[in-house]
Amino acid sequence: MKVSYKGGALVAYKDTLMAFDAAEDLSGKALRCITHAHADHIMRVNESNPLMTVETFELLRAIRGLERRANVVELGAVVKVGPARIRTMNAGHILGSCQYAVECDEGTLLFSGDINVHDTLVTRAAEPIHADFMVVEATYGEPSFIFPDREVVYSKIVKWICDCIKDGSLPAFKAYLVGKSQELIKLVNEYLGIPVVVSGAVARVCEVYKKFGLGLSYFCMGSADADELLRSGECVYVGNRRVDVPTSRTVKWAIATGWALKYRFELYDATFPLSSHADFKGLIEHVEACMPRVVYTMHGYSMQLARILERRGFVAAALESAGTLAPLTRGEM
Repeated sequence: MKVSYKGGALVAYKDTLMAFDAAEDLSGKALRCITHAHADHIMRVNESNPLMTVETFELLRAIRGLERRANVVELGAVVKVGPARIRTMNAGHILGSCQYAVECDEGTLLFSGDINVHDTLVTRAAEPIHADFMVVEATYGEPSFIFPDREVVYSKIVKWICDCIKDGSLPAFKAYLVGKSQELIKLVNEYLGIPVVVSGAVARVCEVYKKFGLGLSYFCMGSADADELLRSGECVYVGNRRVDVPTSRTVKWAIATGWALKYRFELYDATFPLSSHADFKGLIEHVEACMPRVVYTMHGYSMQLARILERRGFVAAALESAGTLAPLTRGEM
């Protein structure tokens, strides 16, 4: 088995090629494996019959109008690809996000995609498995990125919302269209019971979440009920873009992102370090739980994370700098 970086991970085993997320395949022969529905992972989704979970397919239909055929599978399914097998596993990132375990006679390679190793209000934690080789994301793969306990962040968001309403302001959140928006809506539903108004794009995504069993309560902006709530100010607004909210009240804007640990968002009234990714500690824990012989890090702080994993006893390298087609064998130590 061989793995190389071509804008993403390209895995070759005998005559079989597998391209993960945005990996470029100049031969046009690879099976495209999509881990989840975020924009930076679906740039090549229109290739012939990509592999993805049913939830990812439904999300792509909702946000991109995807009508192409796809190899749609349930989480936990095993797909035979030439002499290899690909197993899908929960990644804990957003609805339908998956890790891919490539299994062959030479061992198992786990491609993590984006992962979250803790339960949230809308996702279950990523599943670790024993793997001989691993390609792991490094978005927050630097020691300064240690997120507060999620319940602590939730409580601070709730307090800020209550403070806004108490002083006569309307609390509004700009959040990622898929994943973070739904988590914020669920948080308000469960902790406060205050009505939530959402943008049309967020509402379309929420309908997919509801289809797969997540209870969400909200009103879509532009409806009569939403207009009345915004006029009254007794609600929370959640949208994927910062827009003029039709209300006479002062609108206070917040953003929830893991980058709040490092960057200042001066145009916002409040920032909260709420992420759908594993933090540095979570990434280390996930790799150690999977016990791979060889680890390739990718994206974000990939070089820093690889050096730290080496110091912890792993054979590790940043995939972006590992060279063309780095070979993997069971005996590699």
